[in-house]
Amino acid sequence: MRVTRVWMTLVAVAPLALAACGTSAPDPSIVVASTEQPSPASAKPVELGAFPEFPSGALSPSVGGSLQKVLDDAVATGQVHRAAAAVIVVGAGSWAGAAGVNTQQVRMTPADSIEIASVGKTITAAEILRLADEGELALDDPPSKYLPSSLARFALNHASIRDLLGMRSGFSDPPSYESLVDAGYTTSQLLPLLPPPFARAGTTIEYTNINFVVLGEIIEHVTGHSMWEAVHSGVLAGPGLEGVTYPVKSALAADGWRIEADPATLARWGYELYGGNVLSPAALDQMLNFRGQWYGLGTADFSHPDASGHYDTPAVGHGGWGESFLVRLVVFPQTGTVVSVQADVKDLEGIALLAAALRDAATP
Repeated sequence: MRVTRVWMTLVAVAPLALAACGTSAPDPSIVVASTEQPSPASAKPVELGAFPEFPSGALSPSVGGSLQKVLDDAVATGQVHRAAAAVIVVGAGSWAGAAGVNTQQVRMTPADSIEIASVGKTITAAEILRLADEGELALDDPPSKYLPSSLARFALNHASIRDLLGMRSGFSDPPSYESLVDAGYTTSQLLPLLPPPFARAGTTIEYTNINFVVLGEIIEHVTGHSMWEAVHSGVLAGPGLEGVTYPVKSALAADGWRIEADPATLARWGYELYGGNVLSPAALDQMLNFRGQWYGLGTADFSHPDASGHYDTPAVGHGGWGESFLVRLVVFPQTGTVVSVQADVKDLEGIALLAAALRDAATP
């Protein structure tokens, strides 16, 4: 079995407990957190794109204990079997922890490298934006301008690179997309299988993995390197990001397929990307230009009501749904908190609540 990379966030739902769904009311004792903001007195707001230098120290033992308790309680109450997480509080420090056992019944540790699923799309998007910033491509150009001839022949609904980044291409994944990739299909074999477009490019958001595979092909053609080599020497070249690994080195990994990271590295990526240390201010502004909708350029606005598991206060990042873990990387500017969490919760609402619980424990 391979990692499932579909991240469905088209319908928002009301906050729920992390317990299993049923007809009876949830037991209040096992509600991990509300997605509401903690008291303003605890907040230390930060501006996206203007974070200070990464805090080198650890959070206090008391805060670390509170964070670990969130994970331990989730396992103890049966809400999850396994979880790993990391939290960075701007200007204060960081923490990483784990609880439960993995699918091989081995105790989880914070050093475990775990699938990040579609959170990997933030890396692909950042690399495309970096190349655009350097004049290697233009976001409003057609993808065909930057693809090899074997792929440039596909019209791709006349979508632009920007449309691919924003999930606004107007086309869906080929039927049985993931099974085909598992079977060894290449991008040139997948594109002829695209169903007819459902909308004019640039008009409608539909979460489509192959958008990012095409972006990965663009990265490879423009840089002359494999997807992994390009991002390793590009947006992942900064300190603290060595733990991001690409078992699949090709463009097929550009949608997040099989990418792994330990929780601290994943949180560090969020800190550096959304803090302003990876992209230029202009490029980050484009990534975070949501145009009143829930998805920007490779990034979700988790405060938008159409984002599943949304929050009542500003929050940006990305989520993913893997074979054995759901993933969320989220920055909460009003509390100056970056949270990464990888856990086997039952739904996207559950991973949102677990991230909120960690935020609250870090900013009491």
